[in-house]
Amino acid sequence: MRTAPSTLLISVAALTLACAPAAEMPEDTTADVAAIEAVRAQEVAAITSGDTSLAYLTDDAVVMPPGAPQVAGKAALRNWMREFMAAVTIQAATYDQSTITVAGDWAIEHYTGTVTMMPASGGAAMTESMKGIHVYRRGADGTWKMAMDVWNTDSAPPGM
Repeated sequence: MRTAPSTLLISVAALTLACAPAAEMPEDTTADVAAIEAVRAQEVAAITSGDTSLAYLTDDAVVMPPGAPQVAGKAALRNWMREFMAAVTIQAATYDQSTITVAGDWAIEHYTGTVTMMPASGGAAMTESMKGIHVYRRGADGTWKMAMDVWNTDSAPPGM
């Protein structure tokens, strides 16, 4: 019995597809995203209340604020936050838009938002539009914490 070339080709293609590894189903990250959003809510609650415990951060966290050197590690971050909060009071911080991508034990959030600050020296409150990146890491205990915060403002530096 002779097999037609098209039948042979269809048979080889079917066998190849049957033996190919199954396409991976996308992982459901709904619970992880909700947990990460809760960490972000902890951050907002901390900075608007003056809490410098930094419980939402990993011990080796890195923060890269606009117009300042990076700050690494909780002890250094706590000192930086105390200095920052002595200069301004955060009246409100909101995240207007956020996209969170989870990849295993790491997650990246791209966000935009606003922060309203009252200078300690007096004067009117200032509201800044900002955008940035948060990097989160899931710990051995399964909880998420912020490992990196990099942001800048939409306002141009003086003189531009």
